[in-house]
Amino acid sequence: MKKVCAVLLAAGLLFTQSISTSAAFKDVSKSYWANEEIVYLTNKKIISGFKDQSFQPNAPVTKIQAMIMTARALNLDLTNRPAPGFNDLPKSSSGYAEAAAVVDEGLFPKSTTLKPAEPITRAQMARMLTAAFKWKASDAVSFKDVPRSFWGHPYITALASQNITLGYPDGTFKPNQALTRSQFSVFLARALNDDYKTYTYTNTALKYKLELPNYMKTQVTTENKKDKIGSYGTYFYYNNAAYLGHKPILAIIWAVPESKLPRYEGAPFELLKKQGSTYYFYQGPSEHPYLFMDNQNRVVDKRNTNEAKAYERIQYKLAHMIKGITPTN
Repeated sequence: MKKVCAVLLAAGLLFTQSISTSAAFKDVSKSYWANEEIVYLTNKKIISGFKDQSFQPNAPVTKIQAMIMTARALNLDLTNRPAPGFNDLPKSSSGYAEAAAVVDEGLFPKSTTLKPAEPITRAQMARMLTAAFKWKASDAVSFKDVPRSFWGHPYITALASQNITLGYPDGTFKPNQALTRSQFSVFLARALNDDYKTYTYTNTALKYKLELPNYMKTQVTTENKKDKIGSYGTYFYYNNAAYLGHKPILAIIWAVPESKLPRYEGAPFELLKKQGSTYYFYQGPSEHPYLFMDNQNRVVDKRNTNEAKAYERIQYKLAHMIKGITPTN
């Protein structure tokens, strides 16, 4: 086994060695939490990167940039629109036509000033998307920093009720915080494509829940299994056995009783949450299932197959979403 692992490592075939940057942007790796949505919007020519081949995912989106990209996403007609009325946005400015269309459609409030280079806030973007897709406010969703009296409350709750946003782990939305390029990509991709919206996966046996993208309903299967020590884990499998003849493991969530912790010393676990006397751990794949040794000890590299690429995409996204686990006991 040591010899096999050494050969795989030398060939760069262990799973941890296969993470690379996106083909489109040097600062967005395949494992980046918003990579899927960024690639989706890039392919639709809604958003683009910079001349240095970077995407700058944490950079803020300005108001005029948000208007331009929203107009592209909605395929708005930019002709014969009335002037938007902003005295700080000359007709010769980049984005003027898009701003005029967005204001005319009622997606952004009329005003005498726009401050086009100012970052758009998360609440302002919620308003644009809610107006664009005609979503309704919801009393079923709340954030502790979005009181009912806040002007953006109906838009933010509408956004959340459509599973466009989950907010932050501490129960906040941070409405006045500048929207980043990665957050914008996730919001807009989910608005345009239901596959990127989330659903709640609930594991009643191990007492936790996760928010997962809708496409995982069909592309991921799960099974609770007991290990030799007596702890239970949820095995997540890629639901495609076409090439390998079996469904490869994407991840495992372990629910380990505190009394059994010493027996897992040195295990390749990442602590997710502790609830009472139960510790929830994440375990990822140690080797890439599509990069292996055959019966004659020859390296088989199937990383470039569509099946392998889909596996990687799902595994990276699942690893990120698992970090948002919520114990239910």
